[in-house]
Amino acid sequence: MSEAALAAASRPASGSRPILEARDLRSGYGDALILRGVTIAVHPGEAIGLMGRNGMGKTTLIRTLMGQLPAWGGEVRVDGDDVTRAPTFRRARRGIAVVPEGRGVFGSLTVIENLKLAARPAEDGATPWPLDRVLSIFPRLSQRATNRGDQLSGGEQQMLSIGRALMTSPRLLILDEATEGLAPLIRDEIWRTIRTVREAGVATIVVDKTVSAVLAVVDRVEILVKGGIVWNGTPEALRADPDLMHRHLGV
Repeated sequence: MSEAALAAASRPASGSRPILEARDLRSGYGDALILRGVTIAVHPGEAIGLMGRNGMGKTTLIRTLMGQLPAWGGEVRVDGDDVTRAPTFRRARRGIAVVPEGRGVFGSLTVIENLKLAARPAEDGATPWPLDRVLSIFPRLSQRATNRGDQLSGGEQQMLSIGRALMTSPRLLILDEATEGLAPLIRDEIWRTIRTVREAGVATIVVDKTVSAVLAVVDRVEILVKGGIVWNGTPEALRADPDLMHRHLGV
């Protein structure tokens, strides 16, 4: 599928209800306010690039959206339902999966055990990402099937973390620092996988420092600066404004 066709196929339908939405969201750590009124929405099939320099609140936003950090103000909604005070597992059961920064692989479990531990059907009972499909996307994981998580390379652990997220049958996949610290060949494989996930109709939020790669796979960009959204628009609009890219992204 061409880049243009991929974008058209995944563009949210007019009037579609967001899968995940934040309204004037505020949160932080200790006494430090990090998120300062973030409003953002992800629609079915849509891919968003969440961008910004280090320390601008991207991971804090993901953790607050998922309930790993409490919201100090504002709302988080899933399919229009207020889940601001709901625990993380209830949001995950609504079809939202996260590939966290640091990967979070269970080191004492094998590759297969890591994957099977996460397996569950979607709310409608479907299993769009069974074990054999995940292993077909990541042949390296098939070769390492009986290896423990702590015996894998960093790239293999990232593949396992993505595969484990897919085993939960997500409607929305959030990737925090999708390719950080990985070798170029592994990064290319991760980006190909993200395209495959998009072609399957799964919505995505992608955080990564490789600006050109992010812009090639998303429909829309949201730029965070000091805990607030300062710009949003299409990849084409961002590419056309090099001063903006340099000011907020350092490229």
